[in-house]
Amino acid sequence: MKRWGTGWLALLACTAALAQSEKFALPDTIYQEKSLYRNILVVDGEGYRCMKFGRFHARQTCIRIGQPHQLVLNYTKGLFSALYLAAPPKRVLILGLGGGVMPMALRAIDAQMHIDTVELDPAVLKVARSHFGYREDVRLHSHVADARVFVRQQRRAKATYDLVLIDAFDKDYIPEHLLTREFLQQVQSLLTPQGVLTANTFATGKLAQHEAATYQAVFGRLYQVDMDGGNRILLAGRNALPPLAEVQRNAVQWDAKLALLGLSSTQLLPRFQEQPKAIGVRVLTDQYSPSNLLLR
Repeated sequence: MKRWGTGWLALLACTAALAQSEKFALPDTIYQEKSLYRNILVVDGEGYRCMKFGRFHARQTCIRIGQPHQLVLNYTKGLFSALYLAAPPKRVLILGLGGGVMPMALRAIDAQMHIDTVELDPAVLKVARSHFGYREDVRLHSHVADARVFVRQQRRAKATYDLVLIDAFDKDYIPEHLLTREFLQQVQSLLTPQGVLTANTFATGKLAQHEAATYQAVFGRLYQVDMDGGNRILLAGRNALPPLAEVQRNAVQWDAKLALLGLSSTQLLPRFQEQPKAIGVRVLTDQYSPSNLLLR
């Protein structure tokens, strides 16, 4: 697929910088709690703090200690590429809280943005507040709920969002009801006419093509941003996506604000490409949703 014509040297330099950004050790467990859903660990090391769901599980959230709005994990940086697709969002819905890095980063660049976050596990919300600098305000609201139930409630209330961010999966487990055509149709109905969906998904493995087919069945054309670590960010629009040339122009205009988060368009634009059409792959539905079997 065609990528931005910035040259392979630029792409390799960005790749090396992103890969290096996650290389730090976390030897100190400073907090542990077994919730109804998972074993939550908070671990520190080398000036960083991360949330993990078990000692041998992937890092869910990481921050620089004392700078909670800085983006550390590569996939969180990739999710911000959604800002390049449309006008600055006024209303945002985030499904999956973790340590609250994404809403706090959005708040850092726009204090007027209205943000709803949804997290199933109340213990995760508690730890985000106590250890990761997550703070609600009059425009940032936390909801302890199943994401699909919350989306359905918002549809009934006729709520709309300019940006919906899905970050509810990891490499160990997927809530299967959040990766079906029916759920994505419900999310689509919440988007404003120029609204954008961004989702943290998988770049490789059996599940990747089923994910792509499912998103394409609802949204049609997609962009993908492959990030180091096996994450692929899928980008979709309620209506037509802008051409890549427009994405590039928008991205440069965001550089000044996103510099506050340690992010630059030079990191993301070389990774933009159109998601190839998934052919001969079964769409995931409420009747057929073996996501965790495909994941393994």
